[in-house]
Amino acid sequence: MSKTIGVLGGGQLGKMLFEAGSPNNVNYIFLENTSECPAALVCKNQVHGNLQDNTKINELAQIADVLTYEIEHVNVQALANLEKEGKLVLPRPSVLSIIQDKGLQKEYYANNGVATLDFALATIKNLSDKVAAWPEDRFVLKHRKGGYDGKGVQLLTKEKFAALLAAQDNSLNSEHGYVIEKLANKAIEVSVIVAVAQDGSTSTYPPCEMVFDPRSNLMDYLIAPSSLSEETNAACESLALQAVKGFDSAGLFAVELFVEANGGVYVNEIAPRPHNSGHHTIESSYTSQYEQLNRILLGQPLGSTALVKPAATCNIVGPQDVNGAYELANLDKVLSIEGVYIHMYGKTTTSPDRKLGHFTVLADTREAVVEKMEKVKRLLEVVGV
Repeated sequence: MSKTIGVLGGGQLGKMLFEAGSPNNVNYIFLENTSECPAALVCKNQVHGNLQDNTKINELAQIADVLTYEIEHVNVQALANLEKEGKLVLPRPSVLSIIQDKGLQKEYYANNGVATLDFALATIKNLSDKVAAWPEDRFVLKHRKGGYDGKGVQLLTKEKFAALLAAQDNSLNSEHGYVIEKLANKAIEVSVIVAVAQDGSTSTYPPCEMVFDPRSNLMDYLIAPSSLSEETNAACESLALQAVKGFDSAGLFAVELFVEANGGVYVNEIAPRPHNSGHHTIESSYTSQYEQLNRILLGQPLGSTALVKPAATCNIVGPQDVNGAYELANLDKVLSIEGVYIHMYGKTTTSPDRKLGHFTVLADTREAVVEKMEKVKRLLEVVGV
């Protein structure tokens, strides 16, 4: 008898999770507020409701054999109660309670001996004093809760912070407090996706390099494999495994790391779900991150994480000057290029920096991947209609 996977959230990650399980006739049901969510394009089985609604989460649990989530902003206490009642929730709610709070995340790393950049925790009352006491002029200010897709994260100097404070700028408002963090030194940002099966076996995907848009803090593109040495790649995978081990939970975890110019490797943040930095695996790996999560949820053995070919993935986001309905310009030209794969998420309107989709390119070498990606980036445009 086939099992049903219940997913909290119906965004693009849920849509791609369904697409990966569809060849094996895996059953899904999604909890989402609207029937026009990306996952609804491929799956009509849906519980309509808010991700914080205890009643709706329980309704989902009644018709699903295992629960997971494709976004962190869900009712973790409702999931914890279900786990106590014997419902399988992966990753475990205890993981989510740490991940939802960037301050608890940093303390988790520190308490488990996981290398992470120096930090201090602050409240709205003592934020000014904590910033004044910070030993360096430049720092990263993160909201402990509620941030996503680069929101709630600012790279600041003490002078810039003072100006924002004097202007009572909304970007400083956070009722849950802040993390003040050391700025990484000339760092390459890397992601290692770690898979943990229900039997405790683990596997890691080869590290990929991420490049972020300096204005939006969104990932612009990634390249796999990374340009790092074999020794540094191994250190990244080892640290990612160590970071996840303390969770004591099956699941799929995207571990974002900083690799500094001096060779130091530090964990930045962890996402307990499929991640933007793993989209390339759909085409570039023997087992995509989505198929891997399906295997984990269903209690199956992990699949091979090896790269079939070098790849790059680039986000397709809404430009600053377009709001509303849109289309992709030069699509036919892009589709005529070998080894280009476009994934649109079914979002009918655009707004500045909104993730609308992504494209992945494959080639025989890392250099050819970069060249092809740059060509597609120049051609593919989001334009208003």
